[in-house]
Amino acid sequence: MKFETGLRVNGKINNIVDFGIFVDLPKRHHGLIHESDFGEKWPSSKAKFEVGQELRVVVLNNSHGRLSLSLSRVNDPKLIDPTNSFNQQKNFTQSLTKLTNKATQELKYLKEELSKSDL
Repeated sequence: MKFETGLRVNGKINNIVDFGIFVDLPKRHHGLIHESDFGEKWPSSKAKFEVGQELRVVVLNNSHGRLSLSLSRVNDPKLIDPTNSFNQQKNFTQSLTKLTNKATQELKYLKEELSKSDL
């Protein structure tokens, strides 16, 4: 499994430390939700989590296999999930371009046929 930026994934808390939460992910990977993800509320938020708890997180960065995760940005639309085909702008643009080209060709054909029938 590739852990690309924007990927949403479920994991389990492995450890809670002063600087964040370590999360076990599928395929024996793990990542860290840094305390900065919680802002100034980290000291009080830390007590709400426990080892073994399941979380839905988003990958912020994958640097040489070290995964930076976020809990607060799971619903951030700017972090496009690479596995969600509805979010892939490139595919949407390509599909729309193909459809437009096909419609233009069909209109041209219909105009030609209509002009032939008028003769």
